[in-house]
Amino acid sequence: HFKAASRSPAKPPQSPSLHMESDGEHSPPHACGAGHRASHSLPTSAGGSVCVSCAAALLSSASAPSHHVSHVLASLSLALADPAFLAPLRAAHPRLLAVPLVEALAGAAARRDAALATQASDLAADLASAVGPPAASELVARLAHVLSSGSLVKHFHMLHCLGFLLNSIKGASAYIGDAVSLFLNLVNNLRLPSDEIRGEILFMLYKLSLLNATPWDNICDNDNVDLSAVGKSLLQLSLEVLLKTQNDAVRLNCIALLLALAKKEAFDILLLGDLSLIKSVEEEESTQTDDVPPNASIIVLFADAVKGSLLSTNLEVQTGTLDLIFHFLSSDANICVVLQTLVDENVADYVFEVLRLSGNNDPLVISSIQVLSLLATSEEMFKEKLAIGFSTLLPVLHYVTEIPFHPVQSQVLRLVWICIANCSGILSLSQEEQIACTLTLILRRNDSGELGMCSETFALVCSILIEIMRSPSAHDIQKLPSLIEEASKHAISSTLPHAYDSAFLVPHSLRLLKEALIFCLEGNTDKISVKKDLEDSVIEICGTYLLHWLETAVVDGNDDETLGEILQIFHIILSSTCHNKQLKFAEMLASSSWFSLSFGFMGLFPTDHVKSVVYLITSSIVDKILGCKYGETIRDAYVYLPSDPTELVYLLGQCSSEDFNLASCQCAILVILYACSFYNERLVADSQLLSSVEQYILLNGGKFPYEIAGSVMLTLLVHLYAFVRGISFGCTIQHSPEAERTLFHVMACKEWDLLFIRVHPIALKWLFQKVELLEPLSFQMLNFCRTFCEDRTVVLLNSSQLVDIKMVAELVFSGETSLSSLLVSLLNQIIKDGTEDEVFSVVNVIAEILVISPCSSSHFTSSGVIDAVGSIYCSPYSSRIKTVCSLLIFNILYSASAMTVYWEDEWLALTMKLLEYFNSSLDYTSSDQEQKILIGIFCLILHHSASKVLIEPAKAIILNKPLVSLTDGIIQEACAKGPSLLQYNQETDFGGFMILILQLVFFSLRRYATGIAYFIAISLYMT
Repeated sequence: HFKAASRSPAKPPQSPSLHMESDGEHSPPHACGAGHRASHSLPTSAGGSVCVSCAAALLSSASAPSHHVSHVLASLSLALADPAFLAPLRAAHPRLLAVPLVEALAGAAARRDAALATQASDLAADLASAVGPPAASELVARLAHVLSSGSLVKHFHMLHCLGFLLNSIKGASAYIGDAVSLFLNLVNNLRLPSDEIRGEILFMLYKLSLLNATPWDNICDNDNVDLSAVGKSLLQLSLEVLLKTQNDAVRLNCIALLLALAKKEAFDILLLGDLSLIKSVEEEESTQTDDVPPNASIIVLFADAVKGSLLSTNLEVQTGTLDLIFHFLSSDANICVVLQTLVDENVADYVFEVLRLSGNNDPLVISSIQVLSLLATSEEMFKEKLAIGFSTLLPVLHYVTEIPFHPVQSQVLRLVWICIANCSGILSLSQEEQIACTLTLILRRNDSGELGMCSETFALVCSILIEIMRSPSAHDIQKLPSLIEEASKHAISSTLPHAYDSAFLVPHSLRLLKEALIFCLEGNTDKISVKKDLEDSVIEICGTYLLHWLETAVVDGNDDETLGEILQIFHIILSSTCHNKQLKFAEMLASSSWFSLSFGFMGLFPTDHVKSVVYLITSSIVDKILGCKYGETIRDAYVYLPSDPTELVYLLGQCSSEDFNLASCQCAILVILYACSFYNERLVADSQLLSSVEQYILLNGGKFPYEIAGSVMLTLLVHLYAFVRGISFGCTIQHSPEAERTLFHVMACKEWDLLFIRVHPIALKWLFQKVELLEPLSFQMLNFCRTFCEDRTVVLLNSSQLVDIKMVAELVFSGETSLSSLLVSLLNQIIKDGTEDEVFSVVNVIAEILVISPCSSSHFTSSGVIDAVGSIYCSPYSSRIKTVCSLLIFNILYSASAMTVYWEDEWLALTMKLLEYFNSSLDYTSSDQEQKILIGIFCLILHHSASKVLIEPAKAIILNKPLVSLTDGIIQEACAKGPSLLQYNQETDFGGFMILILQLVFFSLRRYATGIAYFIAISLYMT
């Protein structure tokens, strides 16, 4: 019964039969007309009261008219909002209305009165919220009990109500008496055809899963429940709902449920587990074969079910579906079957479509890429799908690379890498260029600190660029070399200087650099030339970052993997680039203490691999800096070579006459020690080095294995010994005279070649200081002269060192060697016994030395070069030789000091021979080069005579009648030309010759003002 306060008389009730009494505004509660206790009549703020017992009775009555029940529900709904009513209800009767409300819901369901059911459901929710746990627990328990059995086709609102309560009340699942029965009944009722019912059931199941009220959460209490069967039934029914429904709300509930249960591994045994553990309906079919997995039908159903949701326009549905797929695929169990089925059922195509239409919506992008990344773990099955959808990835790649540390940045890059590595032919040139450009931008921004990236992202960026360079069409991408140049530079500069913090990244940046170098060297000549800048950049990086790392590696003890990668790059440069770059790079390494560093590497990383790579690089360097394939000796013997320089020098001092391996090692050691000499490197002390070399000479006597060219190694031994003696000259280091005599004897008896190897200036200087070596060195210098006259320069094969005339000229100029005497002696000898070509070559070398170093003329004149050259004019040599001799004499006089022209008798004899030769070839109409040189010599002699030297030679020139006649004839001819003489400048033959004649007259007048010179001067003046 309800009592309402009213100022007007109460109207008799129509239905139900209730007494409506008017009490005073402050009248205390009293029993209702039905005789219920006064405590059940709860006051309202309006002054009336509501009998909750009457309300409960009416709600529980199955025969009560619907409109009466509705009226009661509406009144209670208003009363619950009234604090005056709510307080006593909460304090004294919190559970009283719960059961009636459940019965009212059941009655409304029975009547199929949706409006009444909605009203009762809303009131139940309000009651639970307003009263709290007592009412809520009772409601949940009663609703759960009702829904735990039977068909739920009529209980939509009851399902909705319980779902609402489970969703809004904390710990609501604890009030469910038999959660397993409820769960199982809900599963069974998923077969109902109504989308609304199934949506509510799915939501209920989802909430029960979240509240840990499923059979999988209470395994100990569910001994009689076949979890496999329940899971299979639930999965199949849920997937069928997801497949058939077009309602996004139902899809959301279904996806949420499946995802929640999947996290409990409820379906793993069905989808992902050992196939022998489960049974499928397909096992009953006789057509089932061993090749078809028993759970194939469920997986196919799963694949078909998610397609519709993926095509939904609802972002939550799409994202949830992708998350569901991702979870199933990311299980720890074996997912090969799931992967195969999803790929075969074209799920990947749907995901790519979602990605294409995502508009870079971040949640969609993240979920899509996560799914595609898992599908990509089955590369063989997935690569065809990836190739088709690859164009969709390119804008996503650009999008995720713009955001620092984007969650799926590395996954997108991995997908791109898989596609390029497996399906490079499908990419167009523009796509490859676009990818390279994007990745280069990432590395640039990372290097500058503008955009960070994780280690995996960095590794994938390098790997993708490597794959692009390896693609067949890479050489046709115009901008690729410049992009790779920038990318490799940023990759190295951002990792190698910080190798301690970037240990994982360094090998990737080095592999990128190595592939960039290989890329430079591949293709035809035109394509290689286009990539020249990239090649130069790689070599520059090696000379800065990589070489610096090597220098610190010995100190810091960095990893041998990085060392191996760097040495591989060095080897490619030394073996595959153009000759000039090989030489330059070898020189750069050698001048950076390579030999000391190399032994440091072998000591720091004592492995056979490091040892072999280090000696391989060393041999390549030696090939370039010494030539003659000296590096081959190292490559042949590196297996037996020690890793310690002290042991190296010790081996050199052993007798190897009967041990070929030791002899090979000693040859390699000699090569290494001599190569070190050019870069001021000392692997051991100078005294220890000299002692070992002398011991080697004494014990082995210049005997080398027959497999090794003796002349080649003897040449190197000579130079090494000469260098060691040269650096110890003036020091207190004692040497062995016996070793010296032994080597000199070998040099005199055996073949060796001074020009066959790069020559150290110290060694060369020491050799030419030894008088005992005059004879063998004369032969070597004759070879030098021959070679010089053929090529004008002596270039060592495969060497960066030029053994040229400049080095010889510097030795002569120093005056510390007997080289000038040796050359003059050699000239005298070949004038007697040699050929004209040999005479020409020696004279030509001496003349060239004077051109390079004019001040060396005094050394040659003191060695008797004037007499030697003079004898050539008395011999029947060709004008070619005599012209060179004339140039030699001219250069001596041109740069002569007082000491140079001191021996006047020699100069007088030479002058007379020159005048005789000049007169014998005199032609008044000729003005060839040879005559001009001779007149120049006469002018210089006259010039020196003004300084009180060469007096007699000057007289001989002035008093020479043919010369005077020539002078007179030239002047007469000039006078005959009249004004046209002005047209004969020094560019013409006559004009040039006339100028020389006038200079001759001029120098004559400077020294002599009387006699013939006077008359010549008067004659010229009158003319």
